[in-house]
Amino acid sequence: MKQIVIRAGAPQVVDVPAPSPAPGWVLVANAASVISSGTERAAVASGGGGGPLPVRAIRNPDLMRKALEHVREHGVRETLDLARGVTAPDAALGYASAGVVLDAGGIPSFRPGALVACAGAGAANHAEIVSVPGNLVAAVPENVSARAAAFTTLGSIALQGVRRAQPTLGERVVVSGLGLLGLITVQLLRAAGCQVLGVEPVPARRQLALSFGAAHVMAPEDAQDAAISWSEGHGVDAVIITAAAGTSEIVNGAVRMLRPKGRVVPVGEVGLALERAPLYRREADVLISTSYGPGRYDPSYEEGGVDYPIGYVRWTENRNMAEFLRLLAAGAVSVDPLVELALPIERAAEAYAALNDPKPPLSALLTYDPQASSARVAGGPEVVRISSKAAAATGDSGGEVRVAVVGAGGFVSSMHLPNLKAAGGARVVVVCNRTGVSASDAARLVGGADTATDWRHAVEREDVDLVLVGTRHDSHAEIATAALSAGKAVFVEKPLGLSRAEIDEVWAAGDHNDRLAIGFNRPFAPLAQVLREQLGERTAPVQLVYRVSAPLPFEHWLNDPAVGGGRVQGEACHMFDFANWICGTPERAWAAALPVPEPLRAVESFSATIQYRDGSVATVHYSGVGAASMPKERIEVLCGGRSWIVEDFASLTSYLAGGSSTRSERRVDKGHAVLLGQVLAACRGERPFEPGLGAAYAAQSVALATLESIATGQSISVVLR
Repeated sequence: MKQIVIRAGAPQVVDVPAPSPAPGWVLVANAASVISSGTERAAVASGGGGGPLPVRAIRNPDLMRKALEHVREHGVRETLDLARGVTAPDAALGYASAGVVLDAGGIPSFRPGALVACAGAGAANHAEIVSVPGNLVAAVPENVSARAAAFTTLGSIALQGVRRAQPTLGERVVVSGLGLLGLITVQLLRAAGCQVLGVEPVPARRQLALSFGAAHVMAPEDAQDAAISWSEGHGVDAVIITAAAGTSEIVNGAVRMLRPKGRVVPVGEVGLALERAPLYRREADVLISTSYGPGRYDPSYEEGGVDYPIGYVRWTENRNMAEFLRLLAAGAVSVDPLVELALPIERAAEAYAALNDPKPPLSALLTYDPQASSARVAGGPEVVRISSKAAAATGDSGGEVRVAVVGAGGFVSSMHLPNLKAAGGARVVVVCNRTGVSASDAARLVGGADTATDWRHAVEREDVDLVLVGTRHDSHAEIATAALSAGKAVFVEKPLGLSRAEIDEVWAAGDHNDRLAIGFNRPFAPLAQVLREQLGERTAPVQLVYRVSAPLPFEHWLNDPAVGGGRVQGEACHMFDFANWICGTPERAWAAALPVPEPLRAVESFSATIQYRDGSVATVHYSGVGAASMPKERIEVLCGGRSWIVEDFASLTSYLAGGSSTRSERRVDKGHAVLLGQVLAACRGERPFEPGLGAAYAAQSVALATLESIATGQSISVVLR
């Protein structure tokens, strides 16, 4: 299908695979999507605002700290490669569309063939087919066209700004900036019974505001005096700022227009360096408006489909969308006069070029053929070839390991794909990812491959030897089980699964095909290998302490127990595996955790002690409450009068029995490349698959025992296979 992305700093129409149906997500064939002259012009000017972390750090010095963390995690070479744009991904454009439902994702309020409005960056894109979470989809009334419904996202942003201003009947409100959002805001305020004064430098837009019901319009230089005069010297009740500016002049000018206890609502992106004296004298309120409304930036609402009860949150994102559509249907708001350019998606380049004109259009509309898109989906899963000489090879593999990559997120793209290229003897034949843009990015990184959005395509292909699973954690077990059952070799990122039932399912599949390796890379780190060699064939028990400091934002998907499994299952399984590698067979676990902070739903910080069959003891201290600047990992191993300290896999200090010590320092290397190379060798029959199903099952069993111990306060036996 066709989709618009920013590639090499410019908007382009590219071919990517269409998204596949998914539970809780509505598959829609777009009929129209809106280009916002303000927001999207800024996105294009910044090159998309996305890209790998080091690229964004260079664009934004505030992210430099995270770039330094990337150096610690992945080393200087990988970070520099990313900063040079070697792996810079495409950035999808668009966040407002309308079209026809192809698949309702199991949501009963939608049905195939119905017209719906869609919202959300990364979802309601400029593309022939989009997949949008249910809470960002709203049914379109019969008398509203797809072209008008495509403005629902913009209308919801304006509506939320009006709600934050809390207007009452007859109040006098200034709208500063009469672009797309401002002109919609004027109409919403008039529908709410307010008197409106519009402020805008462009005369044609001032005239349009008058046609929408504004009482007066002014150029910015006349606005303050006009507002005071219009309000009979008292000052206006509220100012809604829908302009964009790099300074704080607009917001401070808005405060000076207010009556005592008036309100200012910045909707547009303006500076907020407020002057204290005018604000203080008026005891004014500055009320931030967050995009489409409550639910924005909350993954549980936007992606998880968890609604807020109407008794507690009257107007959510979705309810704002529905209300704007109702206002369109009632004729209280009109968007047709706001469309100054309408072109089919094939001519999108012309639309974006128009945004850079001295007089850009208020908005540009892109149009699509939803019937043709529907026919494409009905024909089966779409596969797109990112062409290259390597990807064109067919027939016998000639000793190459033919790889299917399932899940092409940041870690897979920045770590596994470069390692696959460097290892040699392997060829990526297909990349599957939920979003077609990311799949195409990854295919270009490996020099060309087929792309798809349904992982089943990778598992079913006959020309695939190895399935590399790098999806989010909740799908690992299902994909690994299917791939093993199909006779494929599997390299699955940790964890193996998120429940006993899931890891048992993978184990059962391994009865017939045990060619699975898991991404427990730390034992393959060069310094870990030195430690193990110096530890030797020990006869005494080991005492091991593994400390991890890994603060993450609360909203990070790893903290979602349903998706990432939380820290214990989703991340600490790495540490449990390392402890098992050093200490042997785990038998029991005791654990305690800090209280789970709001709004988390999973344990973040805990200490777990594992007893081993030979008497060894390992303690894992995992914390999410420390300083981000602290080195992430420290391992202490003590045995038979000797001690070792591994600091973030960059240094190893060995303390010998005689009192002497040695120190080894290396480039940060956590063993990812070595592990993947050994997996490829195992696929060629040159060595066993290690760490295999046994190691994967044992580490996850320790994680499950740890969670049970935290919940019960008891020591828990570790279930092994």
